[in-house]
Amino acid sequence: MQSGPSRPRTTSLRAAGAAAVATVALTGCALFGKSWDVKVEVTGPAATGITYSFAGETDNMVVRQRLPWSRAQNVGFGFNQVMVAHAPAGTACRIYVDGTLKVEKKKPDSHGTLSCFVNLQG
Repeated sequence: MQSGPSRPRTTSLRAAGAAAVATVALTGCALFGKSWDVKVEVTGPAATGITYSFAGETDNMVVRQRLPWSRAQNVGFGFNQVMVAHAPAGTACRIYVDGTLKVEKKKPDSHGTLSCFVNLQG
């Protein structure tokens, strides 16, 4: 059986790919430290714009979202947030960590913005 020059390269690429997948999987589910189940939630009387992010992620935007709205994810240490733009009276944001309410805001600031955040540390 003849082994050409592509065989070592294929093995190296396969090993590098497996290492990359393992790194992402291990850090994403916090196997190198504590992890938490985080739920961000917005309730209120009207559709609104929402920006949110979980630890280690970039911001996600939802435009003209009907309420109530929520997203949940298992995360490692870091900053988790939800922000509501042009929040009408009666709008609230909440963040739950492992099923326990950690922060709740019900009163928008002078610009009509409502935001909740929690920084988890292991």
